[in-house]
Amino acid sequence: MQKISHIDPLGKMRQLTSNFGIYQHGYLEKPTPAFGYALDDQARALIVANEFGDNRLERIYLNFIQEAIKRKDPYHYFYDEGEKVVPDRKIKCSDDALGMIVWAILKTKNESDIQFVFDRIKEWEYPRAIAYAILGLLEGEEQEIEGFLINKLVSLFREEGEWKWFDNYLTYGNALLPWALWKRSVVRNDKNSMKVAEITTKFLIDNCQDQGVPMPIGCKGWYKKGGIKAKYDQQPVDAAYMICCLEQAYLATNNEYYRNQANSWWRWFWGNNTRGVSLIDQNGGCYDAITDKSDKVNFNQGAESNISFPMAYLAAKRLGLTT
Repeated sequence: MQKISHIDPLGKMRQLTSNFGIYQHGYLEKPTPAFGYALDDQARALIVANEFGDNRLERIYLNFIQEAIKRKDPYHYFYDEGEKVVPDRKIKCSDDALGMIVWAILKTKNESDIQFVFDRIKEWEYPRAIAYAILGLLEGEEQEIEGFLINKLVSLFREEGEWKWFDNYLTYGNALLPWALWKRSVVRNDKNSMKVAEITTKFLIDNCQDQGVPMPIGCKGWYKKGGIKAKYDQQPVDAAYMICCLEQAYLATNNEYYRNQANSWWRWFWGNNTRGVSLIDQNGGCYDAITDKSDKVNFNQGAESNISFPMAYLAAKRLGLTT
């Protein structure tokens, strides 16, 4: 495995970042500004920059978010226009992205007016949006809304034969859901959250592998209950969230099994995958996917992948897996 000490985990994020924010897309060593910026990328990037202590990057991402939420009904995608960034007014901000904003602002303890999100948060139905908000709320004193969201997320869980999940699909970022529940169990000593987290983590591990090798659900078809599991394309965000989930599982249980699983998923980035290929190039950039094509990887290197990799790195480092 390539030595992590030889690369800068934040190097690609810096390369993708302008004075306004982190560009949504890039190809090999160059960003592609024509695609503009996505608000959810700024939120996750803010968390990573904060954890690395990079004040310059943190300030850029925070400024972008604060400008976006001033209108209280933000748009999701933004583009450069001269010396400013303007929204694409056709695309409203999703609940997932609003959940990420809550997570980022509360995690980094930055002052921002996000009350407009809390005014609508009880109406949310999408489990990922709920989980993002829970991760943020767990950073402070317990509030009534946190318990409401936890109860809503747990209420979505179903055990139907071999299918033990929150809905009828495994799609992207699946491990986010048990991750939020594991962290709730760690921070609030919530045994019910821990029980659901344990069952759903096992379900994910069992279903996201191929002969013992980590295999995130492929985005070309996903996996519907009773259907065929898509093997490709496998995306870095899924591996990163799994590592973060397993870190919290280890903290909650002190069970070495979870740390070993986290190590296996960390090595997914470096070749412990169904194509035996490294997702990380010599400069620390992360490719966007493992594919079934002859090149084996998607040579795009966008924001999501290159925020996910340092996020995974931080969790792996805390677990002592990066040496």
